[in-house]
Amino acid sequence: MQKIITIAKKEATDSLGDKLFLVLLIFLLMLVVISIVVASMDFQNKVVEYNQSVKILESLGGGADSIYAPQFFPLKMLRSVVDYLEILGAVIGIILGYLSISKEKGKNTLQLLLSRPVKRWEIGLGKILGNSFVIWLVLGIAMFFIYGIMGFLGGAQLTGMEIMKLILVFIFSYLYIMFFFGLTSILAIKFKLLFNALLISFVVWLVIVLIIPQIGDTMDPDNQIPGGFFKAMNIAKSQEKQIMGNFKNYEFVRNATEESSITKHYERLSFALLGVKDEYNGKTIFAILNDKWWDGLWVFLFFLAPLFTELLIFEKNNLLINKE
Repeated sequence: MQKIITIAKKEATDSLGDKLFLVLLIFLLMLVVISIVVASMDFQNKVVEYNQSVKILESLGGGADSIYAPQFFPLKMLRSVVDYLEILGAVIGIILGYLSISKEKGKNTLQLLLSRPVKRWEIGLGKILGNSFVIWLVLGIAMFFIYGIMGFLGGAQLTGMEIMKLILVFIFSYLYIMFFFGLTSILAIKFKLLFNALLISFVVWLVIVLIIPQIGDTMDPDNQIPGGFFKAMNIAKSQEKQIMGNFKNYEFVRNATEESSITKHYERLSFALLGVKDEYNGKTIFAILNDKWWDGLWVFLFFLAPLFTELLIFEKNNLLINKE
């Protein structure tokens, strides 16, 4: 265990000292802070408007019960944060996966490490744990800013349930980012030219993160009108299901397209936990997971596949250690 921890510490130190990673980290945190500041100010304005309306009614002899009390769900403010993690979080995972192998190949230090009394799988596990620490550090800083800004600017006091939902979103964010880390690590090990590994990783990122989700949204007839086509037409859920039942083949193709993207599964689950869709607001974590367990399972399987494969590659005797 001490060997794994030593490798993990070195991996985390190298990643945190890389300029490209630090630039991406600062850029991601800037976007998170800006989006939360804007959303918090808007949230606070809505609360102020409601309180002012209550005061006016009370001065006229009415009471707070005579005005509709809006329900405020502070976690909905984090929709943009999920969008940024989908895009930039995945890029950070790619860069960490690339750096994890490229520095070993470039300096040929992996050969030296393998000459020591350390098992191959210990090297792979150490790299995974070291970069996991870095990713959790990134997410922890983001969570600190989110909680602080929402409370200070927005005046939003999160309940215990909301905090648990937020933590769960960040757990799945970790799984999501680590998928791209593992994928890029595998490509960097297997390809002689590291540039090719990085190029393919970004092509996969482009397809999984941007193209497939956009195709799925475009093919969804309910997304053709802001707020939803069926809702705009006052069509009940039962009628909606009956209508879509006539397009089974079309829906099968659309769903199959979306299912192939970890980004779509991550987005569905995160948006449900944050209450971005009104139907999930006020629901318990268990109720949400009961409805979205399929998306959670797929995110977990996407997370496991490349990391398990990476450990198997490290265990092979024909591990590629090519000096550029």
